[in-house]
Amino acid sequence: MDELGLDTERLRLRRWRDDDRAPFAELNADPVVMEFFATMPSVVESNDLVDRIEAHFDEAGFGLWAVEVTASSEFVGYVGLWPATFDAHFTPAVEVGWRIAQRFWGAGLAPEAARAAVDDGFQRLGFDEIVSFTATTNLK
Repeated sequence: MDELGLDTERLRLRRWRDDDRAPFAELNADPVVMEFFATMPSVVESNDLVDRIEAHFDEAGFGLWAVEVTASSEFVGYVGLWPATFDAHFTPAVEVGWRIAQRFWGAGLAPEAARAAVDDGFQRLGFDEIVSFTATTNLK
């Protein structure tokens, strides 16, 4: 890890750039990607999320990395760590999460990037536990 991000065999996990906003908004408008979410964010809400992610990196030193394929610089989506603060038996906690564009599904990119994010969480950030969860209706 450097101040700019994390590298895996095929991916670069990095801070967000302005040119990530349009492909991220497209990803958030994909009904298949967003199938288990209550709503699909508008472009404004998508951009607000990028702003919140970047602010969280600045404040806490971790967040949801923008992910790109190293060989092509294609934007994949995000993978990283995020605070889970809603009311549940395991919160407050830090969650590993991801949102990947459909065209990249099935290639093992989410677990590859998630392993890097989790390793960073345990090694650099010193977390004792990192959780992951999904909607109860997600049986995929």
